[in-house]
Amino acid sequence: MSLDKTLNPNAEFSIQTMMLPDVTAEGTLYPTRSRNLTMSADKLVYAPFEVTFLVDEDLGNYKEIYDWIYTQVDSKQDDFRDITLSVLSSANKVNKQIIFHSAHPTSLSSLPFDITTQDIEYVVASVSFEYSYFEIV
Repeated sequence: MSLDKTLNPNAEFSIQTMMLPDVTAEGTLYPTRSRNLTMSADKLVYAPFEVTFLVDEDLGNYKEIYDWIYTQVDSKQDDFRDITLSVLSSANKVNKQIIFHSAHPTSLSSLPFDITTQDIEYVVASVSFEYSYFEIV
C-alpha cells in the first residue's frame, strides 16, 4: 500500500491483513398503503477500509499515519489523499491496483511492545480509512 509520494515520501506499507470493503447499493424507500417498497438503488455506501501493516523499525510508516490524523484535527483544511493498494501475482509482480479516492484515516491502533518474548515478533498496527469510492485498475 502506498500514499501520495509527494506528501508521504516514506509511506510504504507491508500489509499483513486487509479486506476489500463492503459496497452496498441503497435503494429509495417508496411507501405504499400496505407496505414499504424499495425502488432501484440511487447511491452506493462504502464500508471503511481497514488494514493491518508491519511497522518499520524507525516507526516511519506509523508516524506518517499519526501525523496525517493529527493534521486533520489541528488544521482547518481537509486533507484527503488517494491510497493505492497493489495486488501482487504469485511472481511478486503488480497484478492489479485498487485506488481509494479522497481517503483519510479515522483511527490508528496502539503499538504493542513486549521485550519479555523469546521469539522475534514483528510490530504491527491497524488503521481505518474513510474514502469517497474505490476502483480496481
